[in-house]
Amino acid sequence: MTRVLACLALGAWVFLLWPYPVTTFLAMCMACVTYPIYRRLHRASARWATTIYTVGLAALTLLPIAVVVSLVTPQAVAGLKILDGLRDSGWIHSPQAQAWFASVDAWLRNLPGLEGGLDQLASTAAGLAGSAARTVLAGGMGLAGGAFQAVLVTFLFVMITMLCVTRAELIREFACRLTQWPCDMVDRFTSTIRKAIFGVMVGVVFVAVIQGFLCGVGFGVADVPQPAFWGLIAAFVAPIPFVGTALVWIPVCIWLWLTGSTVASISIAVWCSLVVAGVDNLLRPFFLKAGIDASVVTLILSILLGLAAFGPVGVFAGPVLVAVAIQAGNESSLRSREKQTP
Repeated sequence: MTRVLACLALGAWVFLLWPYPVTTFLAMCMACVTYPIYRRLHRASARWATTIYTVGLAALTLLPIAVVVSLVTPQAVAGLKILDGLRDSGWIHSPQAQAWFASVDAWLRNLPGLEGGLDQLASTAAGLAGSAARTVLAGGMGLAGGAFQAVLVTFLFVMITMLCVTRAELIREFACRLTQWPCDMVDRFTSTIRKAIFGVMVGVVFVAVIQGFLCGVGFGVADVPQPAFWGLIAAFVAPIPFVGTALVWIPVCIWLWLTGSTVASISIAVWCSLVVAGVDNLLRPFFLKAGIDASVVTLILSILLGLAAFGPVGVFAGPVLVAVAIQAGNESSLRSREKQTP
């Protein structure tokens, strides 16, 4: 009877939050990561802990939205005009461009999958960058135009996060009753999920923000139009394994070269290939492996499969599911050994 009632309670909450699965999932992830902070605040001041935590969480949530709407969105409009102008002008087929591309085009045609040569490579990169740009712009314009929906989602995110944090002990007891697992096992799963989420937040999201910022700085120094917009696009595509920010800075370098800014083109290529790519190659695997006990190949595969299955939220969902699967396997081995022990 106890388990039936627990399932009924869980079903009621699932039915209530079903229209906002992504918001609920992200809020639960945020609650899982920030719960130790709330616990320290509560020990210091039980009276003000909830207020301080809620205000800090709201500020942390609203800050990136305010940056996108106020700074990046206006530049995005001008940036898309440049993309449309380049597409309509057919610059990739101009005599000047073809003269520069001819030296490497024959070599590229000999590579598997690039039989179309440099035209195919440039068109693919430009198409991916354009799609990312329009996705980011659509999100920013949606926040600006659909004010009520943006406020509602933000409010739900903050409230669900705060609810999960302030009722963490009750949720833990409920999970123990629902699963019929020992509480120490539930604690180990919770710790595993927390480490995985933190590893993804730092290793994927934060590193992507750093890469986008560094790209934007380089573009600004090189006098590239709308550097903040292109920096945001670089951050948006940075989590894509193997290519990442190269989808943005390589076309920018080509554009600078064709417009006569040879020094700026070379400088951007050196800056991004050494500094920006170095941040990705050094920090991302370190933080991911610190949060999830798995190989780098497994972590990259989890991100790719998560993106394919769940969209952008799959950046979190994929690694978290892998971490849960690994922990479940470890728990199974532990229980098996305990049964074999006389």
